[in-house]
Amino acid sequence: MPDPEVDRLITEYFGDVSVDKSISRRIGSGDRVIPDYVSDWLISRYSDQGRVDHQRIAAFLARHLPDRKQKQTLLYELRNGGTLKILDSYAVRVNLEQDCLLLEIPSLDVSNAAVVDGIVDQNPMLLVGNVWGSGTLQRRQHQGETDRYEICMTEFRPMQTSIVDLDYYVRVRKEFSLRQWRELLIRSMGYNPEAYSPREQLHLLTRLCPLVQPRINLIELAPKGTGKSHVFSRLSRHAWLISGGVVSRAQLFYNMATKTAGLITRYDTIVFDEIQTIRFSDEGELVGALKGYLEQGEFRVMQYKGSSDASLVLLANIPLTRESTPKQRDLFRRLPSWIQGPGASALLDRFSGLLPGWELSKVSKESLCSSMALRADYLGEVLHALRLRPEYLDWVKEHTRSAGNIRDITSVERLASAFLRLLFPDLAQVTMEQFHDHCLQPAIELRSRIREQLALIDDEYSPQMAEVAVHF
Repeated sequence: MPDPEVDRLITEYFGDVSVDKSISRRIGSGDRVIPDYVSDWLISRYSDQGRVDHQRIAAFLARHLPDRKQKQTLLYELRNGGTLKILDSYAVRVNLEQDCLLLEIPSLDVSNAAVVDGIVDQNPMLLVGNVWGSGTLQRRQHQGETDRYEICMTEFRPMQTSIVDLDYYVRVRKEFSLRQWRELLIRSMGYNPEAYSPREQLHLLTRLCPLVQPRINLIELAPKGTGKSHVFSRLSRHAWLISGGVVSRAQLFYNMATKTAGLITRYDTIVFDEIQTIRFSDEGELVGALKGYLEQGEFRVMQYKGSSDASLVLLANIPLTRESTPKQRDLFRRLPSWIQGPGASALLDRFSGLLPGWELSKVSKESLCSSMALRADYLGEVLHALRLRPEYLDWVKEHTRSAGNIRDITSVERLASAFLRLLFPDLAQVTMEQFHDHCLQPAIELRSRIREQLALIDDEYSPQMAEVAVHF
């Protein structure tokens, strides 16, 4: 049973940005798939004194969330002078050569629609990445061309929190015990803490590390059904999931043809889901670019030099024995060639940690949260805001001593900083013992697995970790 005291604390201190996840799950089910942060937003919009108007929510989705099969019907309606209000994940690009803004409308497969300038001024998030919202669309004559028409967005209402009072979030931490705060985070991710052991809960929280700390590069190996990609695809608009297909350097870093920066510059976290199904258009070229980026946070494409603090996450399925352990010691043997073997060790060494997703239970009905939690859109923005604060990594460096391999040290420091941001956002409240047990030791364990795999695939590497310890 969910802890009623945690329910009370969430309702008391986060009333406006809290949600009953059992209701949220019902809204997000069915043929129309929407992120958790959108369904949570809808509940807050159509709730009155704790009562949710399910009929109005269902009517809103039926009217404004189109099925892909309706694309031609909707385009025909626009052609005939109709006005559409569509719920979609919109984004805006700036085209300097043509001096215009280009709107992307995924549900209509349109990437060059127009948008009223004032909409972007009021919603600058559209320039950063895809933003879920209700957009009013019309067909109009293209400016300066009487025989050309275009789709134009004339109104937009975002369906996610864009501004959070991070100082309030930090202050409220003292009202929760460590157990209660950890439970709050896991609930808000969509999971039921009661269904997971303390170690499994740690693994779930580790999935948030790339979202809350810049340049954490993580690998998770797990069997199917453990929810590897859920947190990235449903929780935060600041993460971008690549599932299968061909990935190019232009897509990821910089497109010379269009002179536009790639995904790595637009999101906090880029996720390669099921990497066995992902191919690189030019493996040698992209692996080389990845090595440089993972090392320095910079990339170069021809004469263009760019930088980013985005994290990179690799998710892969692995087979298990009957004892629920990996079938081989060399965990990367079944993965694509660019992530295994001696030639790939230099790339692997640049990853911060290896998350043992095989230790997690498969997601079931009982493992999903059905109690009070933070709205997903709110938590996603909190993680993004925490990510921008440098004092946590500074605190880690000031309170630890280290010696040895610099990549080990950097990885452990960043991971420890991530756990610190998640569990102890109020630095005045953390003790050195808590930091050691709940931040530093999990970070060392994550990086140690990378060292173990390096030693297995390349004789030049030792499994010995650099020393990182707390100043008691």
